[in-house]
Amino acid sequence: MNHYEFTAILDRMPTDDEYDKIFEAGLDDTSPETRKGQCILRVNRESDSLVDAIVSVAEDVKRAGFRVVGIEEEDLVSLKTIATRLGRTYESVRKLARGTRGPGGFPTPLSADNWALYSWAEVARWLAKNYGMPLVGNDEARIIAAANHLLHAYDILGPTGAQESLKLERLKDSVMQAI
Repeated sequence: MNHYEFTAILDRMPTDDEYDKIFEAGLDDTSPETRKGQCILRVNRESDSLVDAIVSVAEDVKRAGFRVVGIEEEDLVSLKTIATRLGRTYESVRKLARGTRGPGGFPTPLSADNWALYSWAEVARWLAKNYGMPLVGNDEARIIAAANHLLHAYDILGPTGAQESLKLERLKDSVMQAI
């Protein structure tokens, strides 16, 4: 068994009485905190895999009467942050992103405004493929990013989106079969 650390974001703030429910539901390996009006759980869970740890926390949170609506991540990054993480200049990374240097095919930004934000997990995968740059923690970063996006999708649909949630499950199954 391994220890995994991550931060789960809950759907609402617990009342004073509900904090006990969090611990009684099996979340005694978490530290609840309030940040920017949200309740977060700092998790240190022993599990066979990161995915198993995230799923078990989500199940325990549900048993306590809450929902996990996201996993805190540092996946959205600017070109400046990418340059810093790689130890390269901003200009070097900007040229990679524009396709004027390197093999092309740099991941597209996830934002559509003037401030381009990229998925670090996608950039890391692109760097590994094109430059053979294995990055420490890359697999875990990709898992956390994917879990966060999935949890956000279900939160956007909400409880009334049960049919859409089932369709997303079928979509997920189809994608998994295609891999």
